Amino acid sequence: MKAILTAMSVAVLVLACGSQPATPPAASEVPPRAESLVPPGYPEDARKAGIEGEAIVEVTVGADGAVLGCSLATSAGNGSLDQAAVEAARNSKFAPGTRDGKPATMKVRIPFKFKLGDKQSEQRSRLHNADGVARRRESAMPARET
Repeated sequence: MKAILTAMSVAVLVLACGSQPATPPAASEVPPRAESLVPPGYPEDARKAGIEGEAIVEVTVGADGAVLGCSLATSAGNGSLDQAAVEAARNSKFAPGTRDGKPATMKVRIPFKFKLGDKQSEQRSRLHNADGVARRRESAMPARET
């Protein structure tokens, strides 16, 4: 009797396990990556006021790598710094993210640090006008080979 019950229990377990749909593997995702991240200029008003901070911008990158949208995820605590970070993200170039090996629209968060006394920040601020909008200058961004 015990042998029959054990055999039936095993049969029930095998049938139950075999009838369950297999859990699909989690989609393999690779987030978008910045190919050419435009550094933000230090807004003149923030620089003069001695304001530093870090803004985090959420960027929606299309399946073709194009920036579809940018929004401020975390404020630097200053509107001028936030605006400069969003503008820098909007002008950056990205490689698209992939889902199951295929290009896909995805979001990525990019931090932008603003620190006074940083030589790179000081040089970038010279390339921006008083509104924090970048001026185009060929020598500022060398061309990338593709």
